[in-house]
Amino acid sequence: MVIDAMADERVGAPLRTVTDAQQMAEHVAAGGSPFDYVAAPDWFSYSSFDTFERCPRQYALRYLCRLQTERPRPAADFGSAAHAAFQSFTRQRRERLARAEQPPDKADLDRYFELAWASSSLPGEVDAEAWRERAGSMLDRFWETESSTAVETIGEETRFRLRLKLDPNTSVAVGGFIDRIDRLPSGAVELIDYKTGAASSAQSAESSLQLSIYALGCRDALGLGRPERVTLDFVEHGLRVSAERSDGALDNVSDGLTLRAREVRGSGFAPTPSSRACGWCDFSAMCAVAEA
Repeated sequence: MVIDAMADERVGAPLRTVTDAQQMAEHVAAGGSPFDYVAAPDWFSYSSFDTFERCPRQYALRYLCRLQTERPRPAADFGSAAHAAFQSFTRQRRERLARAEQPPDKADLDRYFELAWASSSLPGEVDAEAWRERAGSMLDRFWETESSTAVETIGEETRFRLRLKLDPNTSVAVGGFIDRIDRLPSGAVELIDYKTGAASSAQSAESSLQLSIYALGCRDALGLGRPERVTLDFVEHGLRVSAERSDGALDNVSDGLTLRAREVRGSGFAPTPSSRACGWCDFSAMCAVAEA
């Protein structure tokens, strides 16, 4: 069974085309609101909510104004290459087994990563060899886990879109892409989100808003029911941490997302400078209050 959530558009599509990004940047730098240039947002994701929590101005520049940046992000590229390799591996395994063929092996997994690596910026990085060493041990651990257990993956990068009613006349969408959905022996599903980088404690799965949104999407948008468990897979460490979500907890998440969406739509997008917000902001150069 292959899951493909239906949506008219990719969640995160721009609301309105900006024809003069420089004019808008100057307007914002002078203290104007990006909200002057775009309609009230009617789509959200975990990443957009997280960005708004860090700094409303950063959210507006990225998700409303759609300003682009050329700032290199090798860690993000590494994560994207890993995701692409794992997605190709589980999809090929599912499709080959359906045709009664041999599933992909470790050489296939390495090849999938090589293809993703070659199309990224990583080969041109000065520390490319260090990234390659990390990739080698990560792929070994992923293969060890996948080859030691029999699992049925039913979806990769599965898109979902939830509709939330803010008032009788206004609804918004909350959506995203679930890295992986496995069918468990019980018949229920497990949602898996791959993470590269440092590993976290088991509490991280318990408290993860991202996993809660995915579980809500699984139950209310994909028609797969409430997942039996949600899992963070720290692929560089061969570590998985899992948690459960009750129906009551997911109902509370839905209510909380509604409140968050209202807050964002009513915001003036004032900047909230901090080391956490400004240190990872692509737009600090145009922000008069950014921390040095």
